[in-house]
Amino acid sequence: MLYLKLNKYHKSPLSPKGGFYKSPLLRIGGFLFFCLQLSAQKRFEFTYPQMGTMFRVLVYASDSLSAKNATQKAFARLDELNLSLSDYREDSEVNTLCRTAGSGQYIKISADLWNILQESVKAAKLSAGNFDVTIGPLTQLWRRMKRQKQLPTPTQITEAKAKIGIEKIVFNKINQSIMLETKGMRLDFGGIGKGFAEDEMMKVLKANGIKAAMIEAGGNIVVSNSPIESSDGWEIIINKEKYFLKNCGVSTSGDSYQFVAIDGKKYAHILDPKTGIGHTEPHQVSIIANDGTISDWLSTALYLMPAKSGKKLAKKLKAKVIRSKPAFIS
Repeated sequence: MLYLKLNKYHKSPLSPKGGFYKSPLLRIGGFLFFCLQLSAQKRFEFTYPQMGTMFRVLVYASDSLSAKNATQKAFARLDELNLSLSDYREDSEVNTLCRTAGSGQYIKISADLWNILQESVKAAKLSAGNFDVTIGPLTQLWRRMKRQKQLPTPTQITEAKAKIGIEKIVFNKINQSIMLETKGMRLDFGGIGKGFAEDEMMKVLKANGIKAAMIEAGGNIVVSNSPIESSDGWEIIINKEKYFLKNCGVSTSGDSYQFVAIDGKKYAHILDPKTGIGHTEPHQVSIIANDGTISDWLSTALYLMPAKSGKKLAKKLKAKVIRSKPAFIS
């Protein structure tokens, strides 16, 4: 379980190259200047519903107007990304693209969709296919079965799996277009989208003068520089252990609250691209990585990977892994 320690803040009416630290050494000169700069600032909190969850943004600014303007621009960026990446919106860019799957056509796509697909391909290769954004046909199948309260048949799972595979996405770098080779392919950015969006939102906040901020959404956190109250970093508690973090991403993938219960058996909502079903033994993986994009997909991948190979991958990416085995909570 992941908790944030939050002190007194100013609430707005609007409905983090990084690392992890436990006892960091401070460089007095630059740090002192930074503290003096932040000392005149106040904390403001904003929330905004998007991507099926609530995005919460904490920023430090000299006044409420500066905080509100910067955060509104970050939320506008979030709206742009949702319109591009959502598999729930029929008019989204990704769903429009998926309707051309199997047609043999190359479709020119936006920079946002291109960039997240590039990151997704890297993630799929690094994780040996345990993270795969082409898992969409399985996602759609299980959503339908959940509504019908029955398990998909082996035939249905086999048919869905035949449409999955990162190698079925063909890139044309010359004109930033892609082709989805197999009819019925669906892309699902549920295991990377929120982290990617938080990274993009943080860029907007920094570009608008915000030096200390935290963005949290559905088990994913991105933090920038330290807040005033803690020079060591933002205080975050994961499985009862305290971490002080700055300029990094934190993500947790687990199944305690999100699962499918069919015929008295509980299946995790995180689907294994190789088997086509979710785990039946509850567990949880938290990741601290250099940014939100990596922490998001890596927590999904390590949730599915054997502990030994997962640890090796995390080490390669200079990420920290925290595992636990909570129970399903009905």
